[in-house]
Amino acid sequence: MPIVLRHSPRLELNVAEYHGGVTLAELKALAAFQARNPENLRHDTMSLVLEDADFSSVDLAALDALFSRYRTMFAPLDFEIMRRSAWVCLNPAARAYVDYWVDGRDMRSEMSSVVRQFETFAEAADWLLLAADDAPLLETREGFEDLARFDLPIGVVRTAL
Repeated sequence: MPIVLRHSPRLELNVAEYHGGVTLAELKALAAFQARNPENLRHDTMSLVLEDADFSSVDLAALDALFSRYRTMFAPLDFEIMRRSAWVCLNPAARAYVDYWVDGRDMRSEMSSVVRQFETFAEAADWLLLAADDAPLLETREGFEDLARFDLPIGVVRTAL
C-alpha cells in the first residue's frame, strides 16, 4: 500500500508512510482526506519515505498544485503554536521529490508549520520533542492507529474514521 496515515493519541502525532509506487492520485486522495478531517492538520507529523518508495510517476509541477491545495486547507485554521513536520527519507532516489516539496516554500507563514528533513528517526524524534522513551516509537509505529490507507492503483481507499 503506497500511503498509510497513522496517529498516536498518546503522542498527539501523525505519521504518513510512503511505500512502493506512489501516484499523484494517491497524494491527492491523502490531501482530500486531510481536507475532510482538518483536526488532523493540527497535529505534528512525521512523513516517512521508505526504502521502496517510488515517486517517479509524479510530475514535479503537479506537486506545486498539490501544495496550493494544502495552503488552502491550512488557511482557515488558527494555530496558537507552530506545527512541526519532520521528514525522514530512507530512499536516496526519492529524495529529489522530498527536497522539492520541503525546500524553498514558506510553510511557516502559509501553513503555520516548521518543516525539516532528518537523516535518522532519532534526529526527527528529538526535533519533535519526544521523550527519549518515546523516540523508538517513530521507527516501530507502536501505539499508532491507522487512520487511512491509500492504494489507488487498485482502487482502494480505506479509512478508519
